[in-house]
Amino acid sequence: MPGSQLLLAVSLIIGLAVATPPPLQAQDDETANLKRPKIGLVLSGGGARGAAHLGVLKVLEENQIPVDVIAGTSFGALVGGLYASGYSADELTTILEDIDWQAVLSSEAPRRKRSFRRKQDDDGFLIQFRLGVKDGKLKLPSGLVTPNNLRLLLRELAANAHAVRNFDKLPIPFRAVATDLESGQPVVLSGGDLASSMVASMAVPALFPPVELDERLLVDGGVSNNVPIDVARAMGADIVIVVDISTPMKSREEISSFTSVITQLTLIMTNKNAAAQMATLGARDIVIRPDIEGIGLVDFDRTDEVVPKGEAATEAVLGQLRALALDGAAWAQHLNARFPGDERAPTIDFVRIDNTSDLDDRTIRNRLSQQLGKPLNIKALSEDLTRIYGIELFDEVGYRTVTEGDQTGLEVRARRRENGDAQLRFGLALQDDFEGGSGYQIAAGLNQLAVNSHGGELAAQFVIGDRFSLFTEFYQPLDYTDRFFLFANAEASKSNNNIIAGDGSGDLLAQARVSGVNFQVGGGRNFGNWGSARISLQRTFSRINRRIGLPGLTGISVDSTTLNLGFEVDTLDNPRFPHEGLALEVGYRNSLGWFGGDSRVDNLQFGVYKPISWGKNTIGLTGNFGTSFNGTPNETDVFPVGGFLSLTAFAPGQLSGNHGGTAGLIYYRRVAGGPKYLTQTPLYLGATIEAGNVWNDASDISLGDLKWSSSLFVGADTIIGPIYLGGGIGSGGEAAAFLFIGQLF
Repeated sequence: MPGSQLLLAVSLIIGLAVATPPPLQAQDDETANLKRPKIGLVLSGGGARGAAHLGVLKVLEENQIPVDVIAGTSFGALVGGLYASGYSADELTTILEDIDWQAVLSSEAPRRKRSFRRKQDDDGFLIQFRLGVKDGKLKLPSGLVTPNNLRLLLRELAANAHAVRNFDKLPIPFRAVATDLESGQPVVLSGGDLASSMVASMAVPALFPPVELDERLLVDGGVSNNVPIDVARAMGADIVIVVDISTPMKSREEISSFTSVITQLTLIMTNKNAAAQMATLGARDIVIRPDIEGIGLVDFDRTDEVVPKGEAATEAVLGQLRALALDGAAWAQHLNARFPGDERAPTIDFVRIDNTSDLDDRTIRNRLSQQLGKPLNIKALSEDLTRIYGIELFDEVGYRTVTEGDQTGLEVRARRRENGDAQLRFGLALQDDFEGGSGYQIAAGLNQLAVNSHGGELAAQFVIGDRFSLFTEFYQPLDYTDRFFLFANAEASKSNNNIIAGDGSGDLLAQARVSGVNFQVGGGRNFGNWGSARISLQRTFSRINRRIGLPGLTGISVDSTTLNLGFEVDTLDNPRFPHEGLALEVGYRNSLGWFGGDSRVDNLQFGVYKPISWGKNTIGLTGNFGTSFNGTPNETDVFPVGGFLSLTAFAPGQLSGNHGGTAGLIYYRRVAGGPKYLTQTPLYLGATIEAGNVWNDASDISLGDLKWSSSLFVGADTIIGPIYLGGGIGSGGEAAAFLFIGQLF
């Protein structure tokens, strides 16, 4: 019957509706996720080329392609670890573009955060490359760059994951791959401190020292497994997306030096293990190879060029990738798990210091601003630890949070330098006037740090050449923050002081050999890390002998006792080629007749340097002035002029008088090399213009008889210190060539 047929049809429709599952987007999201394949992202190592990973991540996000697990090596571990901790691709791109890689990839704290005492190490021309002295033996560092700055930065960036000890608990499960230096086998890091794991995976042999984790010495994972596909598989990945930024092998023509041979040997190992991993890929796996030819391992300042190349390479395989894309609802759920929101900072109930140096723990604790009973301030803590690192006594200054019962504590770890507390440095300066006159100075300095628990130091310096000097000083902080200090020093010196005609001609009349010994005791106060004031008593015993001319001058002894006052400001970002900051020094010496001595002459000196920069260009304003007054000055009271930045066309000390000074402008432009880190060497071209003179009598001082000088120079900021090579020409036809190794500003 028609009614019965209609009833049967309706029943069938209802039954089919009940039996048919709803569309995917209407299903329970968890059920849907169980049905889709687990996607693993494999990020290879390749130094600065790893910025291409960011472009890959950006396209994956734009096309709603999920990442369920990440395995990374070297720079791939850095990008992968931060992405797994909860950053988006755009956020990571901004972060990496803004990083000051010159500061991060340096063995020293940024200069603005170094202690003022350590800034004073830059005085003179000793180069910054230091040899350690331990147990009476010279000790080289196990890496050119100590990665403490990098580790602190990564801890600050991964603040949300500071309490995570199992990387499966990150928003995206993550693995970093390193290499066991003893066995050569790959080591998969699945837990512990995230920042330390990323650093270990990036520890390029010779550039970085091995990282000790879980009683193993670890180096860059690229040595053993640069494309860790097997690691992603072990994490349960059904499909892997492999981003291969491996550096290609060099051609025969490119292998032309010992460094290129070493690089090629490293690439042979890296590419061999990468090829073995790539051979395991299946039909559903996807490989992305960005075209980043010409991008070097340390071209970190070219991030903005590399990211688009990662985007382009990913868009080229979108046809394959879209099969893995999620619909709107599933993507929203994926993002909710990816970005769970900022983790609340724990309240710190106690602070513990784990210190392997001879310094008292209070030296470290008193430099921490973290208050008990307050939430952990990771940014402020990172600043504090960087300043502690600026003491330059430690290879590593780090931290971790610990839980004991119902209390949460902050444990600060300070690991003393592996190459000892004593540091040996050298310096060299050469100059020639093209007319047979030349000069040189060679120096060596030794600093023994932490001779007691308060941070006392013993320093010695030896100089031979145009000037002989043997100097030693003991420096003793009076409190645990090095605000107040005492010091005592002694110096023996010999130098040649020129005596110039007083008629304005600048003719050399004679030359005296001045020998002296002085002893000084005093104290002072450091103002943070930007300035310092000193007061001292100094006893000096000098002897003046004739060297050239002055037949009546033989063996004159001059003794003096002086009260010395000094004030210094130093906020320069770089003592070699400064770009910002200020250097200022004022010194006053008052003779004390009631303390004994022959001299009654007072002296005042002033020096300043101020750089102003834009882009790759810097102009520096420089000035140095000195005067002697109250009494009859002799050869021990003269101020020398000459040398680079002080009338460059004249030899160092060629001009000298009781009153004198110079003022000038210096310009330099970085023409090659990029910021200084790892293997790059910034190269500068520069020029100076200077004016100045010396006078024996104050009544002779006149701007009308100023001498002028200009110079051209090439400068290089090398890993062993700055090098300056150039020549100067004076307004009177004077000329000089110079070579300096070591900082000048």
